[in-house]
Amino acid sequence: PKPNPQLHIIHKPQPNNQINMAPRESFRNQMGMGDKRGSRMSAFMPTTDETRMTLAEEVEALADDVTAPFDSKFAPSDMRQLALVAHNHMKPAMKEFIETYAEILQNFRITGTQTTMRMCKSLWGEDNPKIEYGLACTSGPLGGDAQVAALMCMEDLGALIFFVDPLSAHPHQADIDSLIRLANCGNVIVCLNPTSAMSMMHTIKCALGKGSRGMIPSFFETLESPAVAEYKAGQNAALQAVVSGTPAARPTLAVDPSAYFPNTEEEDDDEDDEDDEAVGDMIEEMQSKVRFSGDEAAPKRVNRASTLIGLKKEKKKGTLKKIGKSIRRLAGGS
Repeated sequence: PKPNPQLHIIHKPQPNNQINMAPRESFRNQMGMGDKRGSRMSAFMPTTDETRMTLAEEVEALADDVTAPFDSKFAPSDMRQLALVAHNHMKPAMKEFIETYAEILQNFRITGTQTTMRMCKSLWGEDNPKIEYGLACTSGPLGGDAQVAALMCMEDLGALIFFVDPLSAHPHQADIDSLIRLANCGNVIVCLNPTSAMSMMHTIKCALGKGSRGMIPSFFETLESPAVAEYKAGQNAALQAVVSGTPAARPTLAVDPSAYFPNTEEEDDDEDDEDDEAVGDMIEEMQSKVRFSGDEAAPKRVNRASTLIGLKKEKKKGTLKKIGKSIRRLAGGS
């Protein structure tokens, strides 16, 4: 039997004339578990080629079942759009995904970035009366991801299937992060790799066949992350503080910083007094040697030192001590 290409579980042997790198140490060996079957190892995990082939057959059987034709209880216009996005190295996987699960995807208004939308229209037909296409966005680096994110803000996106390339740098990484973050804020269905998307197709087909909105609620209702409520409460409190003219309450620290950063200034006062006076005299002497051009008669204080001279004596100690150490290092002293 032919294994499902969505699940790469069979490793092909390398030719004899090809350089064979050392096998990567398994996580079990790294954990010191060796070949012993411990609590972290499932009894259903395939360990031989035969058991891997059995798992592939199970995946194939389920794929055949989920991709069979069915009648949806919802029309595409009854639901929010479904976005398909894929990075360049993931586009072949996206094409295979669209071909495999066309029976399910065609029940939605499909939106996505430019290449993905062209892919759908070339496979399904651009003028197919049975298919209702959604918004065709531009390419990702040119703002396509931002357009998809805008659909969520306009409450017209129910799910995002985004095949992310984790091994390549992207010029629009900020847009990618924004899209995924807003999807989490809106609590919509998100699938970031083929395996999660394949599993989600089973749930979506069951929901469409049964007419169950509760199985895919983000296609019918505007949701939000549990963190949004706390954020909105903080924003309202800040707004009320501005309107009323009272300062907003600052968050309290769970741990007293003095437990880790004790105030030792009082203990060091006596030891640092002599050093501070010496450093102060040194600064005064340096300033007396600096004169402004055109006025050689009377020495004037340089502006850049005014922030130090203007400090009160009790506030000089920490600042002068640091300056003194710097001057000693520059002068080559101890």
